[in-house]
Amino acid sequence: MLSRLAGRRLRAGIRTFIKASSFYDMPCVVGQPGNSKIVVLAPHMDDEVLGCGGTIARHIAAGAKVQIVFLTDGRRGGVVFSDHGSQSTPDELVAFRKEEAHRAATILGIQSLTFLDGEDSRLHSNTAATGRLRNILERERPEIVYLPFMLEGHPDHRAASDMLMAATIGSSLRLECRAYEVWTPLFPNYLVNIDDTVHLKKMALACYQSQLAVMDYLHSGIGLNAYRAMGLGNNSGRYAEAFYVSTLAEYRRLYATIRHVT
Repeated sequence: MLSRLAGRRLRAGIRTFIKASSFYDMPCVVGQPGNSKIVVLAPHMDDEVLGCGGTIARHIAAGAKVQIVFLTDGRRGGVVFSDHGSQSTPDELVAFRKEEAHRAATILGIQSLTFLDGEDSRLHSNTAATGRLRNILERERPEIVYLPFMLEGHPDHRAASDMLMAATIGSSLRLECRAYEVWTPLFPNYLVNIDDTVHLKKMALACYQSQLAVMDYLHSGIGLNAYRAMGLGNNSGRYAEAFYVSTLAEYRRLYATIRHVT
């Protein structure tokens, strides 16, 4: 639970975001995922499916090259029991969650997975992972990076923006940031209709049994996608994923503004 001080800082950051963005005078664009070179930053195994699984499946159907970079090892999230009924050790949970990630990726059509193995819930203090992320970005030269939005409620989700900002300091990369929502609904400026791929998203989410044992993400995640479909207009879709899209430079300016307040 957030402390009162942290809660006030988060609310101040949200107010700053609203003022700094053009949300209120810029309607959402309904995007068409294409054949791009993409890196997806997922703090935990399952965030990639919850935040942008349907969109990624559409990218892949269009011929895109997608690499998922998992930032933490996931050892503090989820439940796995052995055949004898005993709860798994942290190392066993890490291995199980990686297996789940591979199964989910296969369903979505993703072939490239990287695990940075930062410590779950302590990503903000992992400088080594930031260096590895920089190497990946410089090698892959993606056109688009998907990541959790900087005002997400989970500290590891917020740390993904910290890492991207640190990893791209002084870089010549000219990528587009597409920030997604997992725990905290964002103010979107970009929607993707996922009617044609929502079945794949559901199947991929179903792979994460260690997570579904704790919370029904199929219900909450797909429910959010159903709500977001209202933004598509004219009853043109039943499910959508929502994003805040900007250039890397614009995302960095917003990040700096919010960090100054919080």
